[in-house]
Amino acid sequence: MAAILRLVMQFRLLVLAVAAGIVAFGFTSLPGMSVDAFPEFAPPQVEIQTEALGLSAAEVEQLVTSPMEADLLNGVAWVEAIRSKSVPGLSSIQMVFKPGTDLFRARQLVAERLTQARALPNVSAAPVLMQPLSSTSRVMMVRLTSSTMSAIDMSILARWTMKPGLLAVPGVANVAIWGQRDQQLQVLVDPARLQAKGVTLDEVIKTTGNSVWVSPLSYLEASTPGTGGFFETSHQRIGIQHVLPITTPEDLGQVPVEGAAGHLLLKDVATVSTDHQPLIGDALLGKDAELLLVIEKFPETNTMDVTRGVDEALHALQPGLPGVTIDTSVYRQASFIQEEIGTLGIALLVTLLLIVAMFGGFFRSWRTALISLITIPVSLTAAALVLDLRGTGMNTMVLAGMVLALAVIVGDVAEDLAGIARAARNDPAQAREALIPAALQSVRTPMLYALLIMALAVTPALFIAGENEALFGPLIQSFLLALVASMVVAVTVTAALAYYLPVGSAAAERRPLRRLEGAYGRLLARLKARTLWVFAASAVVALAGLALVPVLAAGHPVVPVLADKTLVVHWNAVAGTSDQEMSRITEAAAVELRALPGVANVGGHVGRAITSDQVGDVSSGELWVTVAADASYPDTVTAVDRVIAGYPGLTSKISTYPQERIDQIREEADAGFAVRVFGLDPAVLRQKAAEVQQVLEHTAGVVNPHIDLPPEQPIAEVKVDLAAAQKAGIVPGDVRRAAAALLQGIEVGNLYEQQKVFSVIVKGTADTRNSLDSVRDLIIDTPGGGHARLGDVAQVAMVGNESVILHDDTSRRVDVKADIQGRPLADIQNDINASLQKMQFPMSYHAEILTQYAQQQANYQWLWLLAAIAAAGILVLLQTATGSWRLAAALFLGLVVALSGGVLAAQATGGINALVALAAFAAVVGIAVRGALLLTGRVRSLQVQDPAAPWPAIVVRGTRERFGPVLMTALMTGLALVPLVLLGGVVGTEIIQPLAVIIWGGLLTTTLFTLFGVPAVLLRLEPKPAPAAPTRQDTAARTESQDAS
Repeated sequence: MAAILRLVMQFRLLVLAVAAGIVAFGFTSLPGMSVDAFPEFAPPQVEIQTEALGLSAAEVEQLVTSPMEADLLNGVAWVEAIRSKSVPGLSSIQMVFKPGTDLFRARQLVAERLTQARALPNVSAAPVLMQPLSSTSRVMMVRLTSSTMSAIDMSILARWTMKPGLLAVPGVANVAIWGQRDQQLQVLVDPARLQAKGVTLDEVIKTTGNSVWVSPLSYLEASTPGTGGFFETSHQRIGIQHVLPITTPEDLGQVPVEGAAGHLLLKDVATVSTDHQPLIGDALLGKDAELLLVIEKFPETNTMDVTRGVDEALHALQPGLPGVTIDTSVYRQASFIQEEIGTLGIALLVTLLLIVAMFGGFFRSWRTALISLITIPVSLTAAALVLDLRGTGMNTMVLAGMVLALAVIVGDVAEDLAGIARAARNDPAQAREALIPAALQSVRTPMLYALLIMALAVTPALFIAGENEALFGPLIQSFLLALVASMVVAVTVTAALAYYLPVGSAAAERRPLRRLEGAYGRLLARLKARTLWVFAASAVVALAGLALVPVLAAGHPVVPVLADKTLVVHWNAVAGTSDQEMSRITEAAAVELRALPGVANVGGHVGRAITSDQVGDVSSGELWVTVAADASYPDTVTAVDRVIAGYPGLTSKISTYPQERIDQIREEADAGFAVRVFGLDPAVLRQKAAEVQQVLEHTAGVVNPHIDLPPEQPIAEVKVDLAAAQKAGIVPGDVRRAAAALLQGIEVGNLYEQQKVFSVIVKGTADTRNSLDSVRDLIIDTPGGGHARLGDVAQVAMVGNESVILHDDTSRRVDVKADIQGRPLADIQNDINASLQKMQFPMSYHAEILTQYAQQQANYQWLWLLAAIAAAGILVLLQTATGSWRLAAALFLGLVVALSGGVLAAQATGGINALVALAAFAAVVGIAVRGALLLTGRVRSLQVQDPAAPWPAIVVRGTRERFGPVLMTALMTGLALVPLVLLGGVVGTEIIQPLAVIIWGGLLTTTLFTLFGVPAVLLRLEPKPAPAAPTRQDTAARTESQDAS
């Protein structure tokens, strides 16, 4: 360090120029830094969604999910887990890759496998490889309403005009449209009417499909439409283009029916109309047509830039959307970020001005104020630039790390300037080129040890697994980077500035403190013989803090629930509830919520949308409630909860969107302690799960075992009677295809017009699919030209069916969950495994204890081991800094006293709101170590200067000299956090305040520890006097004695 300081003194102008360049570069580049609420915490994963409208959850599993998992996706490199969810009409397969896997390489591997998806049964749309999404992917929700346009026409604009325009915005990954109604040309048939006209369903399908240019049905001529070709003259080649004369239902109705007796047109045997597909979800119902566009962003993209691009795209599209009202206030992630940036910017400015004023006031020098005004921003700017260059954006966790570093840096800079002022006062004749390096070295060497100790203290947090590591990591990185940057700035910029802006010796006289120092010195003199009382009081404080640590850290989330102005109400009705009923309930709740005082806006959706982030049926929904800016947030949340609780029979949860995403990822990765039963048949799985539950009930240490079963919903099951079908002359496949065409509809062709594609559908009329009896009364055509009633050839009955089917590692599973207490986990697992080996399982069935819970417990043990290693490393560093194991051990134990103040303060104010607040204890450790080492170092330097002085007198003198700087740094550190808490908005209340409370409490005990605990330790550990050097007379006498002998 001495060599570096000498070089800085030699090239001080260059150092200041580099510092100015860093600040200028920071002011120009940091405004474009990516800003988000939280860092990316989702693991690398790929999702494949396959729409299969009309299939039950069991059919989706059998026909789509299982073939894709077993034949296509199983065995992809670097996959850590394959999870899937089969719900009515949708298969969602989630592939979680090992940490550190390159996401785009993983997507390439999955995409290569999906090229073989054409071998799947033709019962669904093509599998869609979902775009990579940010952890909090929803960047904006846009509501479209129109009083002059139908929902179908508005859907055409949204699907073919708005969505492509929005997807072109840099950073936008996906646009999902809730309530989308795709325009279809529908041919509605009534089997009884067909029978009366002597026309079969196949003839209607064939006629409709062959009427258009292109059909997806390979057995129709329209599946190979051919090209128009061209003709040539002696001078030209003329292309031939066919124009389809069918554009309206009336046009299609004029087509003659193929194979029908007589001259029958399609309109004579069916109703041709324009309508939309069956809905899988919807926006809120109202008097006007309404759609909801959910815009999602890519990972690591700047939310502010994406929002700005979306706003510009919507503004550019507005002239082409006559009669459509665009509302972007349903949810804007940027609104929360923008508001917090504004409040935090003011808070940071006030904090900086307060710090500068404190430096000027305490030191009575404008030069020290100017030095602090330069060095502190340079340190934080340099750290932010390093984070930006590493690709880490600004978020609440990075900000928390910066705030913790600021609490340490303020005291560090104060100690730097106090050390330089003391050196100038003690030796005013010494040249500044020599004085400044010596003073900074004496101060910064203990701070270097404090920095290393803080790094060791937070090291275990870097080894936390899962999403917690992704949340803790940026906080720790920003904290340490800012401290390292501050250390570099201190030995470079501070040294250069101190040369050009000398801190006068008068600044350090501290005349108002002389009385306090005198009283403090007298109190220390009386404590010489009463050090045991100091140790006893310290032990009481330490034990109180240690006793409250388990209470403080138990049961809290990793990050706090930020008071976002948009509340998310997620609720579910009974499985099997129709979309009309769910939409009615959701709209009724929205009307009530809009009437609440403090509610500014309410949006929402039911079910899901194509390629959306929701995997569920129409029995689920969400309401997005915007709290007014001038409303009481807690009162509004309570009122919203009261309204939602007034709808019995629905399960609901109120949260914010970021917290909902964190909870969702945590639930997917951590199922708690459970025994998972794998198998095929749901009835057998339930039976074996019940047996496993009995095993757990009789296992000591297992509490509250229960089976986690998905809810069931009613479905109409059609089972062909082979004997009856044989008698009627039809096969089971004919029954399924005919019923599918009538009930669900069959796409027979497509219309291409104005760069849009519309489907042509043949399906039954509404009367043929409105009840169980209508299904039984469906008329099936027989190969011989006859007809058979569906109920006569098949059994049609209502049965229970699973509403969601979960797979893990390509196999259906059921979990038996429980709590663990009173016994070691390993012993419980051994007992359960022994019992499971005695159970009889059919082929392809087995049960196993989930490893995630054991891994989590092992991770906790690993963290405790790392904490022990870090503690040992801290002890070694203290010994290296002090040169004494006894003193190092005493200071190490004293750190517990310093930390206890933070524990007691946090508990006195209601406890912490999240585990990230525990990182503040690292800052308290650093402040305590800095104060203790500076004090011991000052006492040692005094002993070197006056070796004949009594040790107690040296300790008292050194402690008195440190009295002023210790109080000054404690006050400055504590006051520096006040504006950030009071003026920092939601982040100040939810993130900074818990950190500040711990630091304030820690500052109190740290100050007492430094001013009373450390002197008491030094008084008890008086160094032994060094043996006196032998005189010449003694040496001569010993020589003569030896010669005589």
